[in-house]
Amino acid sequence: MTHEQKLLEKIQQYWNIAQLCKTNKQKVTFFDENQEAFNLDPDDGEDAKNQYWEKNGMDDDDIEEFEENSLLGDGYPDEYKIFAFDYLITSGKAFSGITSTPLDEVVKLISSEKLQEKLDSEGLSYSGSDAEDEVMLILERKAKKKGLNVGEDDLEAATKIAIQDMRDWIDDHYED
Repeated sequence: MTHEQKLLEKIQQYWNIAQLCKTNKQKVTFFDENQEAFNLDPDDGEDAKNQYWEKNGMDDDDIEEFEENSLLGDGYPDEYKIFAFDYLITSGKAFSGITSTPLDEVVKLISSEKLQEKLDSEGLSYSGSDAEDEVMLILERKAKKKGLNVGEDDLEAATKIAIQDMRDWIDDHYED
């Protein structure tokens, strides 16, 4: 496998994980657990810092303290981690070529409404391992029928997205 293929595979892997991050807390956790994703394009990383410093009106002393804290183990502040996620992952150059992922294709194999009906007919709650197992099984069967080659990690990620999409759909359609 060439260096470029390995890089593309890493980008796809991080993109798939990043699609699960909906809240700021999840973005911070993603930053903490996937440092490499933020360094795939070193120029982008520097641009992100410069934009963050400019946005926050930081002077040379503030920047020096910011960099010192990151090197001394205090790490970056959560506000920066969220900014970096949005700047580098959501709209960064390294990830700009990804518009549709295999996860998107898998998640689209069943509508949120049909998923809710299926879980209801099985008497399963919308959370917990039983629901996840059932959704994963449904997605796996549908992917095989469509001839999609989906790995277990992608299937797990697609399951989480499908369940969250279903919950969002329920919230939108069953408001009081």
